[in-house]
Amino acid sequence: MNRSRIRYALTALPVLALTLTACGGGGVAKSDSDNKLTIWMMTGGPGDNPLIKEATAQFKKDHPDIDVDIEIQQWDGVATKITTALASGNPPDIVEMGNTQTPLQTYSGGLADLTGSKKSFEGSEDWLTGLSGPSEYDGKLYAVPLYGGTKVVMYNKKMFADAGITTPPKTLAELQEHCGTLADANSGTANFSGFYLPGQYWFNGMPFLFAKGGEIASQKDGKWQAEMSSPANQAGLKAWKSFQNTCSTPSSVGVNTDSPDQDQLFADGKAAMAYVKAWEPAAVIEKNPKMKDNIGFFAMPGYTPDSTMPVIVSGSTIGIAAGSPDRDAAEDWLRVVTGEKFQQRMATELNLLPISPGFTPPGVPEQLTVASQASKVSRPLPNSPGEATLETERYNEQFFSKIASGADIASSSAAYDKHATDAFNSLSD
Repeated sequence: MNRSRIRYALTALPVLALTLTACGGGGVAKSDSDNKLTIWMMTGGPGDNPLIKEATAQFKKDHPDIDVDIEIQQWDGVATKITTALASGNPPDIVEMGNTQTPLQTYSGGLADLTGSKKSFEGSEDWLTGLSGPSEYDGKLYAVPLYGGTKVVMYNKKMFADAGITTPPKTLAELQEHCGTLADANSGTANFSGFYLPGQYWFNGMPFLFAKGGEIASQKDGKWQAEMSSPANQAGLKAWKSFQNTCSTPSSVGVNTDSPDQDQLFADGKAAMAYVKAWEPAAVIEKNPKMKDNIGFFAMPGYTPDSTMPVIVSGSTIGIAAGSPDRDAAEDWLRVVTGEKFQQRMATELNLLPISPGFTPPGVPEQLTVASQASKVSRPLPNSPGEATLETERYNEQFFSKIASGADIASSSAAYDKHATDAFNSLSD
């Protein structure tokens, strides 16, 4: 285990998070026994669902003498908690991580090298790049994808029909025109949005840059350089600002998706479209059961009719502690939860995107089918441990909100480049 890398990773994380690690619940629960797997999984995912019992039952067919202990962790402060646990002499055997947090852990030296086992994981040749990219460091594999998620456009079929819109748009320009048509048709509804888009929603903003050919950052000779000031990114930011300001209510420029809740706005008829995760339509129907047969989906259209917007694939990865004495059994457990059978169950039961598009089963909800297709045109975030720093700071949210609010794009981008470059290079050997 590379203790030097772990030391650097720990010192780069917020002191407050370390304090929470020291006093938080759960602790480092690894047993000294070699016949027990302690597995940290995150709230809201498959580990937090009865479905995980099926994976355990399948695993125990081959390992009847090994106990499996699933411990659910909260997302707040978990990056530091995992890094600290992996650096200890008594780590959990297996840890789940958010994909934007994964580079910090692959860099830390606390995860076992899985490079030689990659081909043994079913469908590994087709793993979604947004999950497989962060799982690698210096050409080696230290984690495997667990599940994915990406966003699609959810729209109100009746509002489209009432406004005379018969088919989903094929280009961004056409979509922006639809926003105006929908706004005119619903002029009696206060604070109506043709497409509700919170200013902080950078998962929607970044694809506007990618579709122009932009990159968030590049790496050369081991050093990262943020590129928000590039001509391609400047063009993408201008297009995104125009779209956000045209399609969404003015009060949305400074908020995120949960304040106010965009699902509630859609359910209340305050928006004709929204950019959503696969589980959100169910939340809309729960809030307004009359919407059940009135929701449609399409991939976010691109600048030209022949392409959709690239998407950012979010989700989780999962890895084995370098200090686990149960390495072989842990790999077998990973093969269960990343295999096609369990992945299809997750898609069907939890509306989670399988780690390989080929795993998507027939009969899943429409939004998951659309998301699976959209994920084929995805772009990964920078594979730097500093990405976790930007996430902790919510820096991307703040940046896109500034752009939506009318801040100067050039000067704001220059500030972004300075801050993000420092973050991406904050950890080094």
